[in-house]
Amino acid sequence: MTLDNNLLYYFLRDSLRPYSEDFTVSDKRNPAVISLNSHLYSVHISYVHDSGNHRDNEDEVRIQISRGLIDQQRERYNAGQRIAFIGFFEGGKSFVAWDPRHVFSLQARTVVSVYARQSQEERVETQFAAVHQFNARLLRETSFAIALPSNALGFYLENIAHFHRIRSENHIQSLIRGHSEILEDNTRGISGDLEVGQGEERERFTFTRKAYPRDPRFKKYVLAAYNRACCICNRQLAIVQAAHIIPHSEPDCPNTVSNGLALCIEHHRLYDDALLLPGPGYELVFNDERAEYLRQTGQGRGLNEIAENHGRKFHIPAQANCRPSDNYLRRGLEIRMGI
Repeated sequence: MTLDNNLLYYFLRDSLRPYSEDFTVSDKRNPAVISLNSHLYSVHISYVHDSGNHRDNEDEVRIQISRGLIDQQRERYNAGQRIAFIGFFEGGKSFVAWDPRHVFSLQARTVVSVYARQSQEERVETQFAAVHQFNARLLRETSFAIALPSNALGFYLENIAHFHRIRSENHIQSLIRGHSEILEDNTRGISGDLEVGQGEERERFTFTRKAYPRDPRFKKYVLAAYNRACCICNRQLAIVQAAHIIPHSEPDCPNTVSNGLALCIEHHRLYDDALLLPGPGYELVFNDERAEYLRQTGQGRGLNEIAENHGRKFHIPAQANCRPSDNYLRRGLEIRMGI
């Protein structure tokens, strides 16, 4: 099943949120405007699809981009934003990316097509990366459609120009395979640089897996206010965590009990994944858009049970000054849902 275009944003969000806590979304409309590690990006997102019956190569796939969108991306580039053109393979486990210079060089008046190979998706699964090389006629040079696993999207965005200057698929495969540990969720809080290439043809890549420090007093006071019980399901069982309502990655995040919720591991994940969210009026909000994304990507089992919580009240502390602020709950909802 192919995902609705207006839900493609979730592939981007789910790929980047684990990469760095310094990740925010300014506009989820395509092309999405995001901030990653203090840099502003404008990312066009498409679904990779077959190239049509008029071409002979059955392995050939493409994305199509309107001239108006390319012009919009060029304006954002001129304004200092970093530009990316991304196509997700069905299911969202891998993506393919094109050199923005190549896309900008194309001259079709209405819709531009950029091409890749379906077999790249399979090679990503076994070899960590796959490159389709082609002649960028208007640039008068060889260009590349680079396919990578989705957990490498943040790393790719930080190093777009470097990726598209590498002349060897083997070097890109070695880069991702040899440093796959830096792309895992549990490596946030580290940064560094890597060199790839041989002789004088070397590229220096950087990675920033930012994690913000936690205030241990926040956890202590929030859990005490809720008697170490989840505000949604009332479970304790030593699996309850203190969650920020306004995420601690936001510059205006207060480390106060009124900006905190006690959530079990399951409901903390559902909150951060923007599926079931404590909202204003102390009522739970079920995110239908996120639910539809999960259904269309084959991850919908259990949704009906969670949806039954929509509008239900969640537990709050008895002490008035420990209760979550309605303004914080509203803002936390807007940030997670990209409103």
